[in-house]
Amino acid sequence: MKKLLFLILLLIPLAGFCQSNEKQYYLYNIVSFEGDFTKENFRVYYDNGTEVKKLKEMKFKTPAGALMFFLSQGWEMYLNGATSEGASFHGTGASETRSYWILRKPCSKEEFNQAVSNAIAK
Repeated sequence: MKKLLFLILLLIPLAGFCQSNEKQYYLYNIVSFEGDFTKENFRVYYDNGTEVKKLKEMKFKTPAGALMFFLSQGWEMYLNGATSEGASFHGTGASETRSYWILRKPCSKEEFNQAVSNAIAK
């Protein structure tokens, strides 16, 4: 009986490896912002793979509000980051940092292939 139980315990992890792992496809959306994160009413730009659009008629009070909006649309956070640029002239200068989020949403292989086809400039 102990040997049978031991054998079953050894075979359980192997059963997990026997399951087929179908490749998961995702649509991506890059979201960037115009305005200061510390101030209210900033605008959101999003890149859906074919064009960069401004969310018209919609300003968000806080970054969390913008994130909750996209999450409510079925997107999930994949990555966040920032880019910086600046200039200097005679010892004085300025720099600007722009934050962005990369969001993704599960899709079928056909939807993914269509998105790739639409994203290629012709």
